[in-house]
Amino acid sequence: MPTATKTNRTATTPRRPEQKYGPFHGGLAVCVWLNELATENGPRFMRTLTISPRRFRDAKTGEWKDAGSLRATDVPALILGLRAGLDYMTGTPLPGRPVEEEPQMEEPAAPADSDGTVPF
Repeated sequence: MPTATKTNRTATTPRRPEQKYGPFHGGLAVCVWLNELATENGPRFMRTLTISPRRFRDAKTGEWKDAGSLRATDVPALILGLRAGLDYMTGTPLPGRPVEEEPQMEEPAAPADSDGTVPF
């Protein structure tokens, strides 16, 4: 199995996400990153996804902080961003690979009742 290492980037080259969804209310955002790995067989690419946390201003200090939790209104925005990010990651070919080689995710089958009908 080929070994993989991260490619070193110069400090002057800012790294930006390939695709960004948000910021939504409170600063919540989803970003898709294109990562290059150096292997024995040449460069390989993969995508990763990051979630930027909800932010708030501390009433005592006035500093901006990351929230460790989500509010009920944040969840739909996060679901929307995650779905868009997943669609981008699975629908956009990686550099150097044709669309046919991309792994495809299958949608899970809807659960059926005992008589074989879908309940919704």
